[in-house]
Amino acid sequence: MILDPDGFIGTLLAIEGITDARAVLNGPTGCRGYPAYFSDRHYPREDFLNRGTLKELFFFGQPRIPYTYLDSEDYILGSTQKLQEILPLIAEKGATFLAIVNSPGASLIGDDLKRFLAEAHLDDICMAFEVAAYSRPFPEGFDMAITAVLKWLRLNHLPHIKKRVNLLGFSMFQKYWQGNIAEIMYLCELMGLSVVSVPGAGSSVSEIRESTTASFNIVIFPEYCRKTAEFYESEFGISSVYSPGGAPVGFDATEKWIKTIATATGCDPTPALEEIRKRRRYAYHQIARYNHEAGYPEGTTFAIRGDSSFVLPVTSWLYEYLGMVPVSVELMAGEDADTVDSLKEYLAANNFSEILGTRPALVKPDFYFGDGLSGKDLELSGRCRKSVEIFNRETGDVQFIQKAFLGGEGALWILEQIFTAVENFPG
Repeated sequence: MILDPDGFIGTLLAIEGITDARAVLNGPTGCRGYPAYFSDRHYPREDFLNRGTLKELFFFGQPRIPYTYLDSEDYILGSTQKLQEILPLIAEKGATFLAIVNSPGASLIGDDLKRFLAEAHLDDICMAFEVAAYSRPFPEGFDMAITAVLKWLRLNHLPHIKKRVNLLGFSMFQKYWQGNIAEIMYLCELMGLSVVSVPGAGSSVSEIRESTTASFNIVIFPEYCRKTAEFYESEFGISSVYSPGGAPVGFDATEKWIKTIATATGCDPTPALEEIRKRRRYAYHQIARYNHEAGYPEGTTFAIRGDSSFVLPVTSWLYEYLGMVPVSVELMAGEDADTVDSLKEYLAANNFSEILGTRPALVKPDFYFGDGLSGKDLELSGRCRKSVEIFNRETGDVQFIQKAFLGGEGALWILEQIFTAVENFPG
């Protein structure tokens, strides 16, 4: 059962991931429900407790992504009248930036949104997405949207400041995205680097405007930012740093990531490496304790489905660090070609080539790393023993504490999930 959102949803969530931006959907009711709920749940705004918004026209009970509620007549006569009603009302709410996004059906009407915005004198704060990566992978839609926003903002060419960097590739679609950003920023600070912006994942328009002062872009998940990185490099001369081992997941990949960043930026990796080694020592003592009390996961099997830049480091880390055996590896659409090549090489070198693309339901792994709904489906049907959720399509767990699965903090979280499950596995 594959229920991944597409590039259209990626476009909307990219806009909603900008702190003071708002996406406005030009479309019918059915296209709005999921992204409006998702963005409010996973990135609530400071005014989300002002429930008066829910009663206002065009919001229809949800505080995010107001829409024009197109009906059959609008598909014949056009959507201009409703746009004339909605946009001034939304603009009055004080967002720094607005983006009107056509639904797939609305894009067939043929309304000239750019002309409408110019005539309404709103083209200084609002851009139009007349098409939005329909039926393309989510990461591709996200990347295209952020690139389009950067172009529309007409960023200034500012002097590069040596120790400033941007983080690229984060999205609210990723589990614990805010905790992951905090962990990566912490490691950057230990290396003497200052993070200017994280476009599409919690940065404001003003921070994005300042992003051109960075000397480097640090790419965490390339699936979500290849075009964005290319734009920064071609337009502003900001080089991008990619880690050959994928995202910094697990101790080994995080240490490799730190060394890669330090080499590229000329920073001292020592404090960040020492922090990871401190976490590694702590993990060693915990593992020694729980191995004595409750067993060890060596020999347990796991399946994983996710972005290629996540799958590669997790697969190698669990196999080499804990002795767990991969039996199913699946990649979400929009994978990064370079990372896929590295993954295939790694699987072939360890005689696991045949597991790439194998469905987890067929091999019944002990652990499943993927989205929450698929994981629960496997658990409840007896086709896996424990699922670990790594994407924000969740089953309703309430979260109060900020968590991460990247860096040293993330490695400890993953180990906690595994050892807690092993302790409760029936003998």
